Amino acid sequence: MHIPGVLGMPRRIYTYEPGRGWDTLNFIITIGAFIQALAILVFVANLVISYFKGPMAGHDPWDAWTLEWSISSPPLRITLRPFRRSASRRPLWDVKHPEDPDSRYE
Repeated sequence: MHIPGVLGMPRRIYTYEPGRGWDTLNFIITIGAFIQALAILVFVANLVISYFKGPMAGHDPWDAWTLEWSISSPPLRITLRPFRRSASRRPLWDVKHPEDPDSRYE
């Protein structure tokens, strides 16, 4: 809608005079609005279906690298553990996958 505006199309009126050169651009914008509305409907349907019928995610659904994924989800009321110093960029990954250490990529 920026292009028709730059070409002089006024805003906030309910109809436009035919033959001003905005017809094709307005048609393309209307098609884009319908495509966007359809995409939003698909997204909302995916959210609803996933919420009611999807499997529960585990404690680390992405097989993450960092230590915040090492505690349970939702976290326990008290999650105090001894502090461990780590020299790795991906300490949790190193614990879960010792065959692929971080030092290999340095």
